[in-house]
Amino acid sequence: MLAEEILSALEGLADEKKVREYGGYYAGSAFFRSERYEEAEKVVLSLLEARGECEVISCRVSSGKILDSGALQFRILKGRLIEFYDYAEMSACFIRLYVLKDVRSGKEWAALYIDENRATPWWAEERV
Repeated sequence: MLAEEILSALEGLADEKKVREYGGYYAGSAFFRSERYEEAEKVVLSLLEARGECEVISCRVSSGKILDSGALQFRILKGRLIEFYDYAEMSACFIRLYVLKDVRSGKEWAALYIDENRATPWWAEERV
């Protein structure tokens, strides 16, 4: 599974890592000191770009915000959004890597979020 592979590749960089699974869907996360963002980004991108039979869509984020129940909780200082489609495994993976700042405490950190769907209907027969 790609989520576990990415989190294993980040061994030593991440302060905390988790993977959850439910019905063919995996959610992974990792948290880093904010100054480790570039290192983590290089690890993730090189791992994805080295895979064959896949599509990688990668976008930089220069700023943003996270609202929870309508209230601003975090500012996104920078980040990267990645869509990854593995043709051989017929899976889709959505990866977000951010440097976040808590608006109340001012604390900053880097966070990686991975959603991997190994039961995606992208390669199933179309229904109209």
